[in-house]
Amino acid sequence: MYSSGTFFFCLFSSALIFALVNRILSYRLTYLSAFSVLAAVGWGFIFQDDYLIPVAVFFVFYGFVTLNEKGWLKTWQAVTLKLLPLLLVKLHLNHHWGLIGLSFMTFRAIDVLLYRSKKDSRHFLHYFCYLFMPFIILAGPMYRWRTWVTDISKPLFAINREQFLTAMEQIFTGIIQKFLLAMLIDNLVIQSWSHRPFDWTVGVVMSVAYSTYLYFDFAGYSNMAIGAGRLFGLNIPANFNLPILAKNPQDFWRRFHVSLSEWLRDVVFMPIYMNLMKLDFFRQNKTLAQNIGIFCTLFCMGAWNGLERHYVISGALFGAISVAHNMLLWSAKRSPALSNWLQLPVIAFLGRILTLGSAAASLYIFSGMSPL
Repeated sequence: MYSSGTFFFCLFSSALIFALVNRILSYRLTYLSAFSVLAAVGWGFIFQDDYLIPVAVFFVFYGFVTLNEKGWLKTWQAVTLKLLPLLLVKLHLNHHWGLIGLSFMTFRAIDVLLYRSKKDSRHFLHYFCYLFMPFIILAGPMYRWRTWVTDISKPLFAINREQFLTAMEQIFTGIIQKFLLAMLIDNLVIQSWSHRPFDWTVGVVMSVAYSTYLYFDFAGYSNMAIGAGRLFGLNIPANFNLPILAKNPQDFWRRFHVSLSEWLRDVVFMPIYMNLMKLDFFRQNKTLAQNIGIFCTLFCMGAWNGLERHYVISGALFGAISVAHNMLLWSAKRSPALSNWLQLPVIAFLGRILTLGSAAASLYIFSGMSPL
């Protein structure tokens, strides 16, 4: 979508049209009315002639919210039912429910169930616009329900020059990242090295090249999506925060795909950890409960893309690396000598290199181009 000149033409034209309409209406245009039109137009642009599946998915999801609100479905039951189409598609058991953006649409639908308030959870237009927000429907960032409700509840719609120019700057930054830097890495390195017989040199070069490519490609997309949202006053969250500066695996995931990492922390880690802590055994072994939660959370980071071998292995590596780091911290708390050793500048620097190297190797496996 963000590789289409037509999309950008429609995006900037829409901003100017809404600004003009808002001025004609003496600045009485509301966010809900504006985004209802945007979501409808985005629907037509993204799905074109294939309307049946997204219509069915929307009404099924909306029905689950309604049943949950009335008390006829428990929250965990509604969450499971909303995950079912995505799981069937990822398992290649049902392609009929597959559609563009199903993964993040499902996550947003689950976010509604978990973090809604009764006064806003079943508002038809709120729900429609949130699920089918055209800026973020393909791959995020993970725009949370509470933030959406705050944004959409602003009394009057407004687009000013400063807001427009700031959004344009972020969009152009994303264009440079995705269509210049990422494409250069892909064309000059990945396309040639991916066909060579695998050895350690190929592994190192491809790990560094693919992880760098993925960063610029995804960060570029995210910046364009964030800029597009800000063009219309939405506070879409940042998705990357210089992961190259990560000190350790936990810090890496606080910097890489930030919005999804935070969402998985809230939806996967916290429920697992809190439920384990209800058991006497885990109350006496909190680190074990943390490790189980950490592993499951980061396993989901890889495996939600599909249950193909490379996704499962990369997710398991994400989790195993983070668990190993958590155990190192646990040991350092009990050993002053180890704690002092880890704080040495040389060791801290090596830790950064090891963090980036392990992340790059895991992401190379995630790409599906490695022999694993």
